[in-house]
Amino acid sequence: MRPVKRSQRDRGETYAWEDHRMPSRGGTAIAVLTLAASALTGAPAASAGAAPDPVTAIQRQLVKGHGVRIDQRDTFNSGFGWDLLKPVKGVIGFGNGKVVATDLRDYNSAKRGTRNLCIGKRGWQYDPKGLPKGKTWVTYKWPCELAVGSGFIRLDEPATFKAVLATTTSQRPAGTYDGTRTTLYQGTITFGQLHDAHPAKDFGFLSKPEYTDWTVSWRLWIGEDRLVRRAWSKWREPEAETMKGASNGQGWFGFVYDVHLSDWGVKADIQPPPRDRTATIAESKR
Repeated sequence: MRPVKRSQRDRGETYAWEDHRMPSRGGTAIAVLTLAASALTGAPAASAGAAPDPVTAIQRQLVKGHGVRIDQRDTFNSGFGWDLLKPVKGVIGFGNGKVVATDLRDYNSAKRGTRNLCIGKRGWQYDPKGLPKGKTWVTYKWPCELAVGSGFIRLDEPATFKAVLATTTSQRPAGTYDGTRTTLYQGTITFGQLHDAHPAKDFGFLSKPEYTDWTVSWRLWIGEDRLVRRAWSKWREPEAETMKGASNGQGWFGFVYDVHLSDWGVKADIQPPPRDRTATIAESKR
């Protein structure tokens, strides 16, 4: 399946909790090559002015107060055809070499989207309906995914990113994203390889030995500064194609994650809402 086409999105300004509304933002043949992992993941720079490898380029961005904007469009298949989900947009914040916070609006759950803040293990959702007077946010232990990448293809985890790049099978010049020309790298990696690269990572049921041969197809559009501007990945149950149109109600599952990344280094000071405007789950009328 080819990734869903979509137009280039507009940029906006960094936003904080004071305003609960998200600002409106307003056949080349693929040459197959064999890549040594060091060519992308750890080779010394040829000169002082040479661009870093992609893993190093990303790690240099993971500093306090900086972040990146995302526009994510996923596609899901439960056995009866592919459905394009509505976008998730916002800012991912960095610090101390990792993702530390997110400020995202998910347009799948409400007409104007549901805004969610996540800092560490605590989350806040903007939803004034059913809350005590003066309260506009609900806080709870959020099952946050503090990450940047595409599905299981993590860009903020050096070992995982290196393992992914080591499975590159082709590369070619691609389009312009976020104002920079990109090179498209693509390949396929197994869940076993992902687990070996990051043994502590929990892939849910896919962590079981019987699923280690299942694969994730991936594509990365890498800019001239070696930063990823678009990350695409797809995985499905191996029997997916033969079960297409299954009528037994069981179906099968498949996912496509398509994430555009822009404004690397954007100011990202994601803070929790004021306590006097925040309610607990117990206080909400749901």
